[in-house]
Amino acid sequence: LFDASQAYVAWCNEQGGINGRPLELTEYDAAIFEYGPRVREACDEVLALVGGGGAQDTEWATTGQPCGLIDIAAFAATPEKGGGVGHDEVIERRTVQPVPNPQDEFPVGDLLLLAEEHPDALDHVGIINADFDTLSLIAARTKEAYEQIGGTIVSELTYNVLGEANWAPLAAAMQEDGVEWLNFVGDGEFLAQFQQAMDEIGWDPEVVAQDANFYDQSYLDAAGPAADGTFIRSSTVPFEEAADNPATQLYLDLVDEVGGEAALLGVQSMSAWLLFSQAADQCDDAGDLTRTCVLDTAASVSDWDGGGLHAPTDPSENQGSDCIMILQVQDGEF
Repeated sequence: LFDASQAYVAWCNEQGGINGRPLELTEYDAAIFEYGPRVREACDEVLALVGGGGAQDTEWATTGQPCGLIDIAAFAATPEKGGGVGHDEVIERRTVQPVPNPQDEFPVGDLLLLAEEHPDALDHVGIINADFDTLSLIAARTKEAYEQIGGTIVSELTYNVLGEANWAPLAAAMQEDGVEWLNFVGDGEFLAQFQQAMDEIGWDPEVVAQDANFYDQSYLDAAGPAADGTFIRSSTVPFEEAADNPATQLYLDLVDEVGGEAALLGVQSMSAWLLFSQAADQCDDAGDLTRTCVLDTAASVSDWDGGGLHAPTDPSENQGSDCIMILQVQDGEF
């Protein structure tokens, strides 16, 4: 998120900023447990939060929202921040997502496609998540989604939010539970360690189906051969096809210029900056460069693809895309 933000701000300011106004970037490191304090700081310091996100964004409802801050967010993880589908939800929470993740819906297109080829595995689903409120909530939503499409959950486990010294016992427990379809809720570093432990005990479930945040080179680097075969949902243009998509190539070039790392969350961050810039430009032209105008203007956009970075979404209604694709790790590549 920081890499994409630094890249965008440098690029925008090189072109004169927004109507001649240079962007000033302030970075707030929410770590894992510091989301609330950092948002409180931002309330009195910045016009808007743009292109970021936090694992503990439940605290938005008691920090940024009541202080009048707005967020054009790269992602939102919880109901308190992300809300549900509907324009009123966007305005009430003062949060616009260019790639919405409404909390009353769950994307299952990839699961349905995978189930066509692996129908029996769907009867043996295992979900493992960190012992952390946000990830426990995501795991519960994931479980509900699987069950609504006919899946059967045979194993539910948690791991330490800071990681495990030895992942083998957890892998062995899921193997003993008969898991043939694995969903890991967390980040790529820990999935990499878990899959290496799976290899060590000789457990190879038929399907490993992951969410979009695992589309990250650092996950591949950490997992090595253990990642092969993993499926990942996406609605963004793959970096591997950047030569055919100018917006994706520009994102990669800009991030490379600041020595940053390209990842799916970075794409969503840059999309958020583009949406903010479009709204701020319109508000400035109208002589009303305020939080309220930027929020209302960004929240009026009903068809958005980040200039071609991702499938079309509807930020005005907090509605994600109907388009879906599945990537698979093969020979160490997506």
